Amino acid sequence: MENKETGKYFKYAIGEIVLVVIGIMIALSINNWNENRKLDEIKQIYYHQLEKDLESEIQNLNSRIIELNESIDSYNTYKEYTKNSNLKLVEIIQAINKVEINWKYLYFYSNTIETLELTGDIKLIPPILRTKLIGLRRMQESLITIANSNDNIYFIGLEKAGDLGFSSSLDKSNKVIEQKIKQNYLDIILTMESSLGLKNFTEKIKTQRLKTLLEEVEELKILVGQELER
Repeated sequence: MENKETGKYFKYAIGEIVLVVIGIMIALSINNWNENRKLDEIKQIYYHQLEKDLESEIQNLNSRIIELNESIDSYNTYKEYTKNSNLKLVEIIQAINKVEINWKYLYFYSNTIETLELTGDIKLIPPILRTKLIGLRRMQESLITIANSNDNIYFIGLEKAGDLGFSSSLDKSNKVIEQKIKQNYLDIILTMESSLGLKNFTEKIKTQRLKTLLEEVEELKILVGQELER
């Protein structure tokens, strides 16, 4: 009788242990499910933000490429015009003034990528997409460094030409031009041609790199869209 009672006790105890283990496993499963659901919600938020950034970036890149091409064309027009060896110095300066002398520092819509990297949430993104996002950001940073360095040198040259008397109003009156900067004609031409040459070189680099970036951004937008559909 004692053996039978002991057997029943052990069976009851084992049953209780099994139930506890099953309960713990169910609780862990529910907890893991909740954690995965939360992570999925976070990823969805990031994907929507990335999609918005990438769409803005496509518009930004297309706009910049158009602007750069127009500026490059204006410089090419000047170079073609000044092939005429009979031009007066004042005519060359007036032609320089028709070249697009303004420029814009580069910027990109990369806030979400930066946030992903800073918070460490980049690990939530699938490996292939993660690698491409990081690669895009590094390409952007590299281009900004190169372009801004050259743009700063161009700005210094532009300031020097301004100190010599060059301004955007040079084509309004030949008399004003002659009175104000006649003695500096040659220095202005040399300074501006050097500066515009650097600007043109930089703009060609920008255009090539921006076209490459545009292809990357368009591909990334497709990949992000696929993640949103899952």
